Amino acid sequence: MKCPHCKQKLGFFSKTLSAFGKIKICSNCEKKIKIAFNFKLIMLLIIPVFLLHSFLLKPLVIILGFSGNGIVGIWGGILVILTMQLKSAETVQPLPK
Repeated sequence: MKCPHCKQKLGFFSKTLSAFGKIKICSNCEKKIKIAFNFKLIMLLIIPVFLLHSFLLKPLVIILGFSGNGIVGIWGGILVILTMQLKSAETVQPLPK
């Protein structure tokens, strides 16, 4: 993921993104950022992921002797992680009159 202000790459497990709280501070430009989910992309990917899961991965996992139920949680987690993005959390100052 890249900072929306300075375009510097931030690792998923970096100190900046692992910090507690909704608002995070970019370690490069010191500006406020927040993690947001791209719900349009989630809705776009949910049907192909469901079809891939139902017809390919779940039968394969069951053939290997494992329960097919746990793979649903893994797919959900991967889908959410892949659709995360960083957005600015800076407040816009109103122009003086």
